[in-house]
Amino acid sequence: MKVIKVVLADDHGIVRNGIKSTLSDVKGIKVIGEAANGIEAIEIVKKLQPDVLVIDITMPEMNGIDAVAAINKKYPNVKCLILSMHDREEYVFKSIEAGALGYLLKDTGKEEFVQAINTVSRGEKHYSTSITDVLVSGYLQKVKNPGPSSEESDTLLTKREKGILKLIVNGQNNREIADQLDISIRTIETHRANIMKKLQVKNAVELVRVALAEKIV
Repeated sequence: MKVIKVVLADDHGIVRNGIKSTLSDVKGIKVIGEAANGIEAIEIVKKLQPDVLVIDITMPEMNGIDAVAAINKKYPNVKCLILSMHDREEYVFKSIEAGALGYLLKDTGKEEFVQAINTVSRGEKHYSTSITDVLVSGYLQKVKNPGPSSEESDTLLTKREKGILKLIVNGQNNREIADQLDISIRTIETHRANIMKKLQVKNAVELVRVALAEKIV
């Protein structure tokens, strides 16, 4: 039997220990390395070349989504599985966009966790039921309220608006964007409202989804 080599990336040692304990008696799966942040994850993946990287999203130094994107580009044979507490639509879509083959929540049971590792190791996708519901909901919302095409979107937005949209997609709030661009929060709020109107979205979740789906940023 081929053993699936796994690397764990989570900034909480107690979480990594819990995962190792969960997998310790599972035949065919072996944890060969650990990382506490995205940068360490990339370094360990480079060194150990695991079959699967199980990675959290919220970590210091570099978040899991950025790490997955880098690993997917440099080491495409390593399959990435997100294990996170976040079930918000933007996290799910950004993870998929980065190249993750699976997305599980941290309350997932052992049986499904093992199944997910086996599935993504074969290059197939696995999402927990709640995450699948998020994906379906996002798809149905897009079908119901389709935004402008990517070419139209690209033309609609000014250079400044594209820059602000990129910062929004990266998770920055109005205050952080205003400080970075050295302009007032009120100006950012105005730009944000104009962007949402042009892209025909009603909230931040839809804004991020459309921006990623249409590759505007």
